[in-house]
Amino acid sequence: MKVKWSKLAITACALMLAIPLTAAIGFAANTSKKMATTASRRTAWKPETLSGKITKVDPDQHLVVVETTDGVPFDMVVTTKTRIKSGDQGITLKDLTRDMNKTVWVTFTPERRGDVAKSIQING
Repeated sequence: MKVKWSKLAITACALMLAIPLTAAIGFAANTSKKMATTASRRTAWKPETLSGKITKVDPDQHLVVVETTDGVPFDMVVTTKTRIKSGDQGITLKDLTRDMNKTVWVTFTPERRGDVAKSIQING
């Protein structure tokens, strides 16, 4: 009879440990999925638009600095996907160096590496 109670006690203890452990593993899996979803939302910011004048163009650094009417400078990273237009005509980043102090509209996406210009439109 002693043997039966020992096996029963061991089985009961094992079940008491297994149930919380199983619950903890499930909680950890759900938490990591939520954290991954939250992290992906944080890196996918919505595009924004601003206007101002061009104060610096550096083709070697792929950089355009636009100063708003409030005097706040925004450093814009220019990529190969950035569309740059003067009126209806497409121009290059090197062409943009001739347009210092002109008013522009910039659509950009904030990213970890900086504000990435999606489009730059010269107005005048």
